[in-house]
Amino acid sequence: MARPKHEQRSEELRQDPALPDLDAPESVRPRSGKLRRLFGTTPVMMTFAALLLAAVAALSWYATQWKQQVTVHRVVVSGVNLIPTASIERRLNRFKGKNLDEVRLDDVRRALAPEPWIKQMRISKELNGILRVGIDERRPAALMADAGQPLIIDTEGNLLPDEAVSERFRLVPVYGARSTRPARPGGVRRLNDKDRNLLFELLVAFDQSTYARLMVSAIHLTPDNQTWFTVTGSPIRFVVGNDGNFKEKLKKFEIFWQKVVAKKGIDCYESVDLRFRQRVFATSPVNEEASVDSTAAPVAPPAGGQLPDEHH
Repeated sequence: MARPKHEQRSEELRQDPALPDLDAPESVRPRSGKLRRLFGTTPVMMTFAALLLAAVAALSWYATQWKQQVTVHRVVVSGVNLIPTASIERRLNRFKGKNLDEVRLDDVRRALAPEPWIKQMRISKELNGILRVGIDERRPAALMADAGQPLIIDTEGNLLPDEAVSERFRLVPVYGARSTRPARPGGVRRLNDKDRNLLFELLVAFDQSTYARLMVSAIHLTPDNQTWFTVTGSPIRFVVGNDGNFKEKLKKFEIFWQKVVAKKGIDCYESVDLRFRQRVFATSPVNEEASVDSTAAPVAPPAGGQLPDEHH
């Protein structure tokens, strides 16, 4: 049976490969209109991108040319309190007037490296022609008084030159401390580990005391457990030894000072030994030995408890 003409026409249209599939979903049909619009705007986009790249390149070139003309007109240093300002300026003056782009931060760091009081530094360059240097200085802890020339002991045990630093701080003079050689040529000396640990443990105990920290006038380190200190205005040697527990020993010192020395006089004894528990042993300058309880008035020493006279 022959089919109607309109059905034959529809069949021919479906079999024509050049025509789109009318039965296919709309989502998979080619969107020729959108593609034409996209390809039509491509030249515009490419032109815009090319102009943008050209502008960026021009700005980069201009910035490079401008940067090459900037010179260091000012050096700003912060954090300096102990180092003489003239010393810092002398080391950094050679960077003034130099092209900013040619200044290397490592060169600035090397110029300041010989300053022993510098612990850390932060260096930066600013596009307005400023070279900025931030310095962290070492902190003084004590004064090494018997080194030929006074040296400052910092909080890490380094031995630093006393560039009028001791005039600005109340630093306890330390005698008998031993040092090591510098780790590198031109470096600073340090206390040896044993003396450094002993000294700082003792300094911490003084800082935590009530009166002893205000009275101490000198510390004498000895390797034979005889470390001692003196107080302002008195010749008495107060022996604390090298075996620690200094906080408790300084408490005994304060009690002994208030109950005995304050009554008998600041020169009533040659030495006072604080190393023993519960008791304090004192040696008189005329070879008369006495012992007192650390919490009571003076009493007679126990048999065999006296210490021989000591001379430093």
